[in-house]
Amino acid sequence: MLKTKLRVLFVFFVLLIASLFIVNHFTGRVFNYHDPIGELKLIYNNLTSQPVTEPLITKPPFNIGTVALQNTPKHGYNHLSQTDNTKCVDVSLGEVKYKRNGDIYTWTDNEGIPHFSDKKPDFAVTTYDTRFAEPLDYFDLTLNTPNLPSSFNQELRIKLNTVFKVYGQIIGVHALKKVKLNLTVLATRHSYEARIKQHGGDPTNSIGMYFNSSNSAFIDYRNVQSAMRTSVHEAVHAINRAVLGNTPRWLNEGLAEYFEDTKNNMQTGIVEPNSSWVKNNSITKNVYSLNKLLNSENIWRKGDSSKLYRSSWAVIYFLMDTKNGKALLKSIMLEEQKSPCSKLADGVFKKMVYEQYPRINSHYSQWLSAPLKTHNF
Repeated sequence: MLKTKLRVLFVFFVLLIASLFIVNHFTGRVFNYHDPIGELKLIYNNLTSQPVTEPLITKPPFNIGTVALQNTPKHGYNHLSQTDNTKCVDVSLGEVKYKRNGDIYTWTDNEGIPHFSDKKPDFAVTTYDTRFAEPLDYFDLTLNTPNLPSSFNQELRIKLNTVFKVYGQIIGVHALKKVKLNLTVLATRHSYEARIKQHGGDPTNSIGMYFNSSNSAFIDYRNVQSAMRTSVHEAVHAINRAVLGNTPRWLNEGLAEYFEDTKNNMQTGIVEPNSSWVKNNSITKNVYSLNKLLNSENIWRKGDSSKLYRSSWAVIYFLMDTKNGKALLKSIMLEEQKSPCSKLADGVFKKMVYEQYPRINSHYSQWLSAPLKTHNF
């Protein structure tokens, strides 16, 4: 009789431990072996009380395949974007703060030679107001990248500073807003999918997702290069949401794709043609016409995802390539900023484009057939 009870008790504990491991596997959690009962309660509570918020945008995956997955950064073709049904709120942290970098003092000596100094000499001089202000705080950025070296975080911050630098050159530094972003890189596909589902998203055919309601982005780790590119991509979505508000999909994705291949050399920011779409300085596949892309808002969910991303990137790269293009992009971004909770109507948008840049279609066609060049900032 006693042996029977011991057997029942032993089987009970075996089943209990097995159930804990099963729950642990399907939630992607790291199990707490020191308190199994408490851990089971915590997992259960998390499963039944996760907040549901809709993501703003997703990043499509690279091509699936054991070799291509690690070495070939190409986008997938079956991306299904997530809708954004959250209430429109200002997710920025207000205006960016600046500090004055001081004035320049200039004088001419007895031999007629002009001199310049940032230190005022002890004689009468002319003061030259540089009007230069250095931004102090672009980002409130929280990085959760436990499986990556500290150099990854440092490099990502440098790249995002370059993004802000370029935005400041386009729309003016005083039109910028401080951005809050919590970015997490998940070590396994299982943990990435679990986290996305916990936030109410669909991880299917995505390797990154940004949720504007919580200022959070989650990245599916494939390799360091992939994680960096996707982190920059999702961070740009956060910047767009905070600085510009609700924008057309082509503009939002085009800017995110544009900055993916950002590099830095000393104080120079370098943006190279996106390696997902370009080979030997030429676009590898055809893109939508400008007219179709500007009217593409309703086809993103069911259209050719890869072609839409490629076309959006191409238009942004084209606009950033010329003086007229940058001027038009500035007008578009500042106009979108005026109404952060709504996108510009198609009619208003197209009127702005063709009135400000009448020859844009012919110039764009010529640009598509020409070798692409790197942008330096």
